Amino acid sequence: MRLFLSSQDLGNFGSVAVEMAGQNKKLAYIKNSQDNLPEGERNFTTPERKQRFEKLGFVFEELDLREYFGKHDKLREVLSGFGAVMCAGGNTFILRRAMKESGFDNIIKDMLNEDKILYGGWSAGACVTAHSLKELARGDLPGSEVVPDSYPSKETIWEGLGLVNFTIVPHCDMDWFKDDARKIISNLESTGKRYYALNDGEVIIVKGKKVEVLR
Repeated sequence: MRLFLSSQDLGNFGSVAVEMAGQNKKLAYIKNSQDNLPEGERNFTTPERKQRFEKLGFVFEELDLREYFGKHDKLREVLSGFGAVMCAGGNTFILRRAMKESGFDNIIKDMLNEDKILYGGWSAGACVTAHSLKELARGDLPGSEVVPDSYPSKETIWEGLGLVNFTIVPHCDMDWFKDDARKIISNLESTGKRYYALNDGEVIIVKGKKVEVLR
């Protein structure tokens, strides 16, 4: 299993993501965590992200999970051609719904267990890897009740992907998020959950059972 989990973008360690991806540099960029936004706002930063990833040597392609709702076998086929997937920040609960509806959650677990792909994500894309998302909803993050109109299921999914045995709390050094981060950390500590508090620029990498924090 190879994971690259960041507070924001690739942090200060883009070259590490490139190395972890291995020979197949084809990268699926998933931005469904922002499906609640107007299309223009949702897609505004994608060209800049594309340029940034391509400068590092990735072959960038956006993968919209909405196109695979109820088409799990098709998504499995498509993902088999990628060497890396990167999930952008936004609303963790929307991203989790999109992963469930498309079958991405089970597909990525299979591919990671077979070491066929690198999973990367920042902010929501990193938070969703935990076992539980309940502590995140208790902060002032965008609420679990936010559901895009195009999504078939309105039910909140409280279970994360369960890829790691800790929760990532992002943006701990950012003024716009500090209060939320403190509340989430308080929630995690009250329930005895393990967590890592990350500042922007910092990254957690997982290789097999080895977990390393890059600061």
